[in-house]
Amino acid sequence: MKHYGTKIVRLDAFAYASKEVGQANFLNDPGTWDLLDKIKEFSDSLDMVLLPEIHSRYESKIHDRIGQEGFLTYDFFLPGLVIDALERHTNEYLTKWVRELKATGLRTVNMLGCHDGIPVLDLKGLLSDEHIESLIQTIVKRGGYVKDLHGKSTLYYQVNATYFSALGEDERKLLLARAIQMFMPGIPQVWYLDLFAGKNDYLALEQAGLGGHKEINRTNLSIEDVQNGLQRNVVLEQIDLIRFRNTCQAFGFDASVHIFDSPLHLFTVIWEKNGVYAKLEADLSTYKFGITSNHLDGGKVE
Repeated sequence: MKHYGTKIVRLDAFAYASKEVGQANFLNDPGTWDLLDKIKEFSDSLDMVLLPEIHSRYESKIHDRIGQEGFLTYDFFLPGLVIDALERHTNEYLTKWVRELKATGLRTVNMLGCHDGIPVLDLKGLLSDEHIESLIQTIVKRGGYVKDLHGKSTLYYQVNATYFSALGEDERKLLLARAIQMFMPGIPQVWYLDLFAGKNDYLALEQAGLGGHKEINRTNLSIEDVQNGLQRNVVLEQIDLIRFRNTCQAFGFDASVHIFDSPLHLFTVIWEKNGVYAKLEADLSTYKFGITSNHLDGGKVE
């Protein structure tokens, strides 16, 4: 993988790797961490970064433990927090989460959609149960499928849907969601189908049969699909946002990020590093936003 240019290696479901007789065999302590340390020693020698992957309730603080052990961790909270913010027109939990990331120094890889569903189990303890249930019902009403945890219908794990469909297939919401992601602490990860504003794939879901719920968000795109997508404004504007995040020197783990106190329907973030700044001003009720930066020679993106 190093030879092919890999820089970050995802350790899928790492918490199940350590096995001991009589133990739960999920996040065994110290076995899990001893194993991670051995892998990290090897990856460090290759100048590669590990990304342990785990879904757990916010209230369990396992994400903090991963960070304290010196690893990147997934921000599985952001997908639900963004939908909640756009649907309820409030910055309440987004602001809280940015401030927590800033205070703890947690280094994350963040996302909106991904090859799995939209996480909801992870939000337990961060969002209220009422808001989590409302989030689930909103996505389900828009065609999403609920996956429960270990067959228990009261323990929802994730909702399977494309992020675009979860947002009601509203291009304004998708663009604002992407802008928010680009201005969140962490390394942005972008699912290809989100980039092309993919809709729920019910045919793939039907063809996959029992247990094929994830196919709703794994549509294969042909070259023609990609070429046609690259003619759409919603795609091109997302690419512009990604390009800005990748080229503007205001961002990075060594940059300063400031979150502003503002009315609940507004969300304002500014990044600064070595005299370069980037500022996002977003209205969570109208879905309009603007980006200003001296990286843009004083210009503005709206």
